[in-house]
Amino acid sequence: MGVNRRSPALAQVLRQGFAAQQSGHWALAESLYREVLSAAPEDPDAWQLLGSAARRRGDAAEAERCFRRSLAAHEAQPHVWNNLANLLWALGRRDEAEPCLHRALALHPDYADAHYNLARMQHARADPRAQASLSRAWSCVSEPTAGMLQLQAAIWSDAGRLGDALGLLEQALLGAPTRSALHHNRAVLLHRLGRHDESRQAHQQALALGQDDADAHYNFGNTLQALGEFEDAVQAYGRAIARDATHALALFDLARLRWRLGHAEPDRELRKAHESQALSATPAALAAHLRWRAGDYLEAARWFREAHARAPDDAAHLDGLARSLVRSGDLQEGLRLHRQAIEQAPGAAQFHLHLAASLLMAGDAPAALPHAERATQLTPTDQGAWALLGLCWRVLGDARETWLVDEARFVQSVELAAPADTSRDTYFDELATAIGALHQDHRAPVDQTLRHGTQTLGRLFEQPLPVLQALGPALAGAIDTYIEQLPPDPGHPFLSRRGRAWRFTGSWSSRLGDQGHHIDHVHPEGWISGVLYLRVPAACRANDSREGWLRFGQPDLDLSRLGLSHLARRHVEPRVGRLVLFPSMMWHGTVPFTSSEARLTIAFDLVPT
Repeated sequence: MGVNRRSPALAQVLRQGFAAQQSGHWALAESLYREVLSAAPEDPDAWQLLGSAARRRGDAAEAERCFRRSLAAHEAQPHVWNNLANLLWALGRRDEAEPCLHRALALHPDYADAHYNLARMQHARADPRAQASLSRAWSCVSEPTAGMLQLQAAIWSDAGRLGDALGLLEQALLGAPTRSALHHNRAVLLHRLGRHDESRQAHQQALALGQDDADAHYNFGNTLQALGEFEDAVQAYGRAIARDATHALALFDLARLRWRLGHAEPDRELRKAHESQALSATPAALAAHLRWRAGDYLEAARWFREAHARAPDDAAHLDGLARSLVRSGDLQEGLRLHRQAIEQAPGAAQFHLHLAASLLMAGDAPAALPHAERATQLTPTDQGAWALLGLCWRVLGDARETWLVDEARFVQSVELAAPADTSRDTYFDELATAIGALHQDHRAPVDQTLRHGTQTLGRLFEQPLPVLQALGPALAGAIDTYIEQLPPDPGHPFLSRRGRAWRFTGSWSSRLGDQGHHIDHVHPEGWISGVLYLRVPAACRANDSREGWLRFGQPDLDLSRLGLSHLARRHVEPRVGRLVLFPSMMWHGTVPFTSSEARLTIAFDLVPT
C-alpha cells in the first residue's frame, strides 16, 4: 500500500475491499474503495484499486482517471505507472504508454514486470531493444514467467530460430498448460515449421481453451489452407471476420484464397465489410490493393476513391488513386494527386517513389530524378527505390547507372552439386517431385508477379522435407562464395552491405505453365535474390527466342513516351540445377514460353545480418 494518512478504520475497509476483489466480488470491492475515498478523497491506494476494478469491467476512461488521481496523490508508485502504461497501450495510445514504464523503472530499476512490459511494447514496434529489456526482466526474477518465455519465443521466431522458440513455448506450457495463448502461439510456430497436422491440433486445443479472438481463427485458417482444406479455411477466415469485421489480414487472405479457388466473387467479404462498416476505409483499401496487383487499374481507382472518401487524411489512399489513374492513362489528374499526397506526407518515401515512376511513364525523366533520389534518402535499404533511381539514371544517360546496376558483374550462375552419394539427375528429380507436390492451386495468386502458374504458400525453406533440407549446404556455399567475390565499395547501396552473415527473408516455389511468365519486377525488401531451376521444358532450352529465360534490365513501366521499349540487357538460360544470384534491386522477369510442360523453380530473398 502507498504512503497515506488513513485511519486504522479506513485501512480495515481498504483491506476488506482488496479481500473482496481477490475473491472475485468486484462490485463489493468497488463499493468499499469508494467508501474509503468518501472519507479520504486523496487516498492513492483506493484510487489505484478502484482503477483496476474499472478496467476489469471495461470502463477504460474511468480506469485512467483513477490511476491518474492515484499518481497525483502520490507520484512514487511504480506499480501504478506500470498499470497506466498497460491501459494506455491497450487503448492504442502507444506514444503515451512507454514513458509511463520509464517512470516506473526510474522509481524501481529492478521492477521485472515493468521491464517485461517495456520489452513487449518494444517488440510490437519491431524495436531491437526488446531483447535487452526482456533480458533485464528475466534477471530480476528467480524463474521466468510464462509471459517472459512466450515473448522470448516470439523474438526468436522473428529471428528465424523457430526450433528454439518452439522449445520455449513447450517449456512455458509445462507451467501453464491451460493458457490458451501459448497453445495458439505454438500452433503458429508449428505452421511455420511445416508441421501442419500438429499445428491444427494445437489450434483446436487453443480454441477449446477459449482462444476465440479474430487472430486465433485467422491463423487456424492459414494452417487449414496449408493442409489443402480450402473450404474449411474459408470458414475459419469467415469466423475471424465475424469477430473483427475489419480484420485486414483475414479479409485480404480470404479474398486471395477465393481468387485462387476460382470463386465467382472473390472479394465478396471485402464488399460486405465496406457496406456494413461505414466508418472504416480498410475494406476499400484492401480491395483496391488486390485490383492493383491484378492489373485492373480502373477498378483499383474506384476502390481507392472509396477509401479516400472515408479517410481523407490518409495520404496512402490518395497515392494509390494517383498510381491507378496514371496506369489507366489519366496522367494529368494522376500526377496532380501524387503531388497532393506528398504535400500531406512529405516524409513518405513510397509516395516519392511512386511519383517518380509516374513521371517516367509521363515522359518527364528530369522531374522524376529528384523524387527517386529522395526515396533512397528516406529508405536507404529499399531496393525498389534504388531500382527506380537507376532507371532514371539510365534514361538520362547518367554513367552512375552502370556503377549501380552492372548485370555482367552482379548476375552470376552456379551449377549446384547434388548431396554426397547421390547422382545430380536423381537428386534434382526427387527435389522437383517433392516441391511440385506443394503446388495445390489451379490458378495464379492475384497478388504475385507470375502469370499462368502457381506459387507455394508460406516460407518454403521452413518445410520439413528431407530432400529440401539436403539442399542447404550447397545452397549456402554458393551464396557465401557469391558474397565473398563481391568487391568492397562503402558508397555503393548493394556492395556496402556486404558481410559474412546473412539470413533468408522469403522463400517460395513457382510453377509456370503454357504462356507462363513473371512480370518484370524487383524485390524491395531483399538484398540478394536467387532462383534455382528444378524442371525446365524442352521449349526453354537453348532457343533463339529465349522463351522461358530469365531476363534482366526490363522495367515494369511503360516508357513509350521516352521512346523506350525493349530494355532487357541480359538473359540467362534456365537449366536444371542452375542457381542464379543477383541483387534484389535489379529489374528481372521471365520471357513467356509455349509448352505443355511445367517450368518449376525455387526462389528466395536474403539480407545481411
